[in-house]
Amino acid sequence: MDKPAEPANPVERPQFEALLYPHRSLSERGFLILTLGTILIVTLWGGLFLVLGAWPIFGFLGAEWLLFWWLLRTHFRGDRRAERIRLYADRLLLQQIDLKGRVAESTFEPYWLQVVLRERGFDNPALLLRSHGRAVEIGAFLGAGERRQFAQELQSVLTRWRAA
Repeated sequence: MDKPAEPANPVERPQFEALLYPHRSLSERGFLILTLGTILIVTLWGGLFLVLGAWPIFGFLGAEWLLFWWLLRTHFRGDRRAERIRLYADRLLLQQIDLKGRVAESTFEPYWLQVVLRERGFDNPALLLRSHGRAVEIGAFLGAGERRQFAQELQSVLTRWRAA
């Protein structure tokens, strides 16, 4: 039997990987259902007002629905933020993707890396990766509990990495 092919460079295989992104409560299917449902309701109400002779209301309902649709679509498609954290044998790589899809990369030496939760009031801590006088905030779009949980997870991963 043949052995599976080994990666060309085993150092380049991440030992830990996490992808952080904002929570979305509405799927694409949900967006379609909501859009079709509201257009049906607006059309029925607008038709009623049109039959009753109150035609300006029909126009206002249509304009209001178009504004609703545009705002919902903009919100639904606009938040492409994400952060990918990869721990390799020799470095931790942080890739931060902004609203427009641009990627900013930061590299840290994992041995010296500190995972810091800095309290800033109202149960809203900042999660920082800090090393050699440089700090980068991660997970700003996560809730406070999610930040705390991820900080613990990343700290335990780094502790195991340092022990190995």
